[in-house]
Amino acid sequence: MLNKSNLLGLCCFILGVGLTSGYFLFLHSMPIQAQQSQPFPYKSIVIKQANDESLNSTDEHVNPADGNFQAESIAPYTHKIATLTNELELKTKQLKRVEQALKLAQLDQLDFAKQLEEKFIAEDENSQWSYEVETALTDFLITSDLSNTAQLTSLECKQTLCKFSLVADKTNQQGHVQWRELNDKLALMPWWQQFKLTSSNSTDEQIDFIVSTKE
Repeated sequence: MLNKSNLLGLCCFILGVGLTSGYFLFLHSMPIQAQQSQPFPYKSIVIKQANDESLNSTDEHVNPADGNFQAESIAPYTHKIATLTNELELKTKQLKRVEQALKLAQLDQLDFAKQLEEKFIAEDENSQWSYEVETALTDFLITSDLSNTAQLTSLECKQTLCKFSLVADKTNQQGHVQWRELNDKLALMPWWQQFKLTSSNSTDEQIDFIVSTKE
């Protein structure tokens, strides 16, 4: 039979084991409780992810729509710009061709005028014909109402060619316009039809003619 001392020792042993087991159980349960007592980081992460997903979702739904709207609004202007660019390129090419043709025509005119000038120098003077052409030109200026805007300053005729100059009045500001008008009216004169070839060179102040009865 157990005596009192042995019984007391056994109780102390059992109590010690119980305390030790309780202490280890307490330590083991602390991380779980700590995790359960601090829910905020986990919840905040979930909320942040939800917000990110909502932003991403919004971007996905808004940006493509904006892009489509911009593309649809810009498309008509892009087509117009392309059309205008093509038209401009075409007009530029046409202008270059006209400029080249004009340069060639000017060179041909210079060569033609030079040939007439050389023939004029080589021919003998015809005083009677000079008088007739001068009279016809003077009457033409009067009847065509051009005597106040242009004056005959020199005239000389040879056997088949005549050379004369007209000077604009100082108060006349029409420039080349008046010379075009003069040329148009001269072409309608019966006596002018005797000339088969004509060459003229003009500035705003003066126009020079060389005309020939032979081609």
